[in-house]
Amino acid sequence: MLRRDPRSCFTATATASLLVVDAWFDVTASQPGPELATAVVMAVCAELPMAALCTVPAVRARPSRTRDKGPDTDGSDLQVNAATGFSPK
Repeated sequence: MLRRDPRSCFTATATASLLVVDAWFDVTASQPGPELATAVVMAVCAELPMAALCTVPAVRARPSRTRDKGPDTDGSDLQVNAATGFSPK
């Protein structure tokens, strides 16, 4: 992430997803009473905030679709080639 590599968004997204799933699983699998209270506190105070912190760099590092496209993307720069189909000018 320090190098601003766009592939880091995948790691951050996977980490955030696993943290949310872990919080959900801990809360749903715990017994009522102190075990449930501990699971809820851990989810609210630790796992979900960390998931949110992982989501921010994931959104910022995601690859942009507009980088790879040319200046004119409405299709007017394409011409029909009878032998091969559509091809760029």
